[in-house]
Amino acid sequence: MDKILQQFLEVATLQNVSHAAKKLCLSQPTLTHNMKKLEESLDVQLFIRTSNGMKLTEFGEVLRDQTRIMQRIYDNTLTKMEMLKERHERELKIGSGHAWWYLFLRDMITIYRQIHPAANIHIDIGNHLRQMDLLLSGDIDLFIGHEIPGLNKRAGVLFLPLFISRDKVFVREGHPLTIRACNKQDLLDYPTIEITPDEVRHAHVVEDLQPKKLERTQLHLTDKILYRSNSITTCIDMACSSNGLLPFPGSMEGYFKQYNLVSLTLTEEYTRGTIGIYLIRERQDDPHIQDVLELIHQSLEKNRHLIF
Repeated sequence: MDKILQQFLEVATLQNVSHAAKKLCLSQPTLTHNMKKLEESLDVQLFIRTSNGMKLTEFGEVLRDQTRIMQRIYDNTLTKMEMLKERHERELKIGSGHAWWYLFLRDMITIYRQIHPAANIHIDIGNHLRQMDLLLSGDIDLFIGHEIPGLNKRAGVLFLPLFISRDKVFVREGHPLTIRACNKQDLLDYPTIEITPDEVRHAHVVEDLQPKKLERTQLHLTDKILYRSNSITTCIDMACSSNGLLPFPGSMEGYFKQYNLVSLTLTEEYTRGTIGIYLIRERQDDPHIQDVLELIHQSLEKNRHLIF
């Protein structure tokens, strides 16, 4: 709002030039001069100057009331502009696997909303190759997922390791394999349920497909019945209603328990992988990215007891 009108409002409120000048950090002669200029510009008398201070004329009362309205509108405008600025500058676009969302990322998002209540937030949950595609296209800022074997070295991304995750195989209660310890060979006769499997259209982010092919061969997934979905709810439903095997990070055992899914006792480790944060290398020093990384690490430490 115009600074002369702001000065007028202080004089009109305090009804004393000296007190208003002190509050505004102005000299009294300067403030008196500005009030006279305001009266001249409006061609009306705003004040009646008395020995007891400045009393408002009828014109002054009208200007005071309207200026207060203008001040509120101006303050609200500044507030809305700050919120809009924060909404864009602090917009968070982040990706994650289902497990990491449940185990610690959702807590981080809660804290982020508290710190930046006006910020837009976009969360993508799903396959890590798809999220790498989104990262490279600028649709997300970073994502949390398994380290991608054979990743194209020219992609310009940075991987920040967080922890090692070990998969277990989850099945419905009463599944034939729950009555004894079993090995990977015993799993061959049952369908495998895959949550958010890799898609051919995202294969371009991988330079060398051999590690992926080798992994699938070792798990004997090339000649098995596969049930696939990008929905964890759908995969849980399929596991509960069939003899399908649901490989998933062992840290989700508590989550699956509510659906009466249990982990098999295996004589050998199913799979393990490194979980970390992927981001564009050139953005690693961005203050916004650094703040997000710090919150992720804080949330991870808070929930570290859930991860094994």
